[in-house]
Amino acid sequence: MSGTIASQLVAVLHTVFSVTHHNTVYMYLLFAAAAASAIISAVAWRRRSIGPVATTIAFFMAASSWWGLAYALHLSGFFQSAGYFWLDASYLGVVAVPTAYFVFTLFYTDNSRHLTRRVKYLLAVEPVATLVILFTDRYHGLFFAGKRVEEGRAILDGGEWFWINITYSYLMILVAFVLLIRFAVKTGGIYRKQVVLIVLGSLIPWVSSGVGILNLSPLPDLDLTPFAFTITGAAFAWALFRFNLLNIVPVARDALVEVMTDGVFVVDLNNRVVDINLAAQEFLGLSKSSIGKNAEYLFRNTPDLVELYRSVKQGQFELYTEYYGNRYLDMRVVPLFDKGKQDSGKLFIFRDITQRKAVETQIKQANTRLQEQLFEIGKLQSELRRQAILDPLTGLYNRRYLEETLRRELLRARRDETSVVILMLDIDHFKDFNDIHGHRAGDAVLRELGKLLRRETRNGGDIACRYGGEEFVVVLTNTSPDTAENRAEEIRKSVLEMKVSVGETELSATVSIGVASYPGDGSTGDTVLHAADNAMYRAKKAGRNCVVVHNELPDKRTGNRDTD
Repeated sequence: MSGTIASQLVAVLHTVFSVTHHNTVYMYLLFAAAAASAIISAVAWRRRSIGPVATTIAFFMAASSWWGLAYALHLSGFFQSAGYFWLDASYLGVVAVPTAYFVFTLFYTDNSRHLTRRVKYLLAVEPVATLVILFTDRYHGLFFAGKRVEEGRAILDGGEWFWINITYSYLMILVAFVLLIRFAVKTGGIYRKQVVLIVLGSLIPWVSSGVGILNLSPLPDLDLTPFAFTITGAAFAWALFRFNLLNIVPVARDALVEVMTDGVFVVDLNNRVVDINLAAQEFLGLSKSSIGKNAEYLFRNTPDLVELYRSVKQGQFELYTEYYGNRYLDMRVVPLFDKGKQDSGKLFIFRDITQRKAVETQIKQANTRLQEQLFEIGKLQSELRRQAILDPLTGLYNRRYLEETLRRELLRARRDETSVVILMLDIDHFKDFNDIHGHRAGDAVLRELGKLLRRETRNGGDIACRYGGEEFVVVLTNTSPDTAENRAEEIRKSVLEMKVSVGETELSATVSIGVASYPGDGSTGDTVLHAADNAMYRAKKAGRNCVVVHNELPDKRTGNRDTD
């Protein structure tokens, strides 16, 4: 049994090596091309989740692999009994390759919107019709037309449909090639290399056809097209996978980067600008020809930008430049890394924020003016408040403020169980000042007494008020009645020593002071004020220029009696 198997193996090997030298070389090259196409197809298929471009490459390479494999099997002679089966079977790949190539081009150049369901059906009509006509040629002769060469190694001639298929296939390839050329013209930046490599790969089938037409093929009567498309597919895969741009093909870059109003440019580790979008070109006064040039030279008129490139790896900054018309830029720097996480350059994204800065300046100035206005309003309010609670002549608090403050101080004294003493003062014989010396003299006396009381009540807790006319009130907080009586006596003496100059006349005055306290003389502000007022009138009756305490005996007096 083993001898039979061995003899069969020897027979097969003899058959393989009995073919011509050219056939042998060509056959093994086809097997290698088929294997390479299959590997590329598998890799692309594994990456199909990235996008339709990967899927179309997978089908393109699968069709090319089948073409090469079936053709190689036909040439090998392994299946002599099969006749032309494998040669005809190779047409499954022959008709699929141009269509797959065309569909790939539509996706790659962002023309896939034209690939509607109707177009898909139309694209399938010619390949399917060719296969049907090929395998049924014995009935109508439309494909071979009796021109099939006995023991031929390739289908190089045929009938009407054979040339229709040839014309259709090359027309499909030509349209795809034109789309790629047009696309390459408008693509720039880091994607230029990718597109150029794909265009060069697309040239291979045309070169192969030219070699065949001019009879320059080193393997006459053998079809070199499978190799051409294998090399083309390899070039496509290399361009897309090597540059790692399959998931962002150039059209995506154009659709996003080129239409951005923000300026974008990329600088590599060799200090060269490798990409720059339209917005950056217009703002910086550059063009696509700037790609590949030294960044520091291109931005030499903007030293701050050069310094930013040199010193900053990542961040967001505001940049002011005089060279470009006193503009403010919002600049963001993003580091770029390769697959090995090594630095590969920097991405710069900038936006002209001059108008925004102008608006911000206007808002800041408006806020400053508003703050100034608010401050002025506050000053006016404070002044109004001061005027509302101060007597304009003496500068002391007025009666309204006394009522508000006395109520508050009594509540605090009740809570803290302390006392509040009220001194009621009245200028003696004040009417004489007005009648003898005039109202100007009376006002002068009132003003001078106001100054004196302000000096006497500067401990922070005491309050001096003009109660009305020539009457004044001093509120002494947290003060005992005895201490308050002493304070009243000091005030009386100070008034007695007070001199008021009116022109060349020097005037003097005396006061009568009544003293009352909370809670001893009353539980409310009004009752204590009334008690102090009564004490003051007792001082008047007692001869003026004296101090009378409300709860003391009527005959107890302090100070000198007036003799008038």
